[in-house]
Amino acid sequence: MRRLFIALLASMLLHSCVFIRMDDSIDLGSKYRYIQDSPQTIIYHESSKYEGIGAEIIPPVVLSYKFNERYIIAKSQVVDEMTGSEEGKPIHYWIVDKTMDGAPVNPLDSVTFYQRLKELDIDLSL
Repeated sequence: MRRLFIALLASMLLHSCVFIRMDDSIDLGSKYRYIQDSPQTIIYHESSKYEGIGAEIIPPVVLSYKFNERYIIAKSQVVDEMTGSEEGKPIHYWIVDKTMDGAPVNPLDSVTFYQRLKELDIDLSL
């Protein structure tokens, strides 16, 4: 009976930990964060401390990103909201100037993206 009680108690303790949510987002600086959970996105939060919410700057699904003190560059794949399918959906490229404090950013095609990297002298690559 004692073993059953200990096993039941251990099981309850282990299962109670399942609902603990840890923040695994990545701080990109200047109030920008990469959200790793599905769907992967980059957000901007206005508060000085991240509280789990923010405005979406780069929509899902972020495939890759790099950042420095001033810029975030990213590549994302559009997905069908109903099916989650990526088939036939475009890939977008993004350049986020972190000095713009969460201002909306427009997607770029690959040619324009690489031209802008060169024009702005951004030493980052995907």
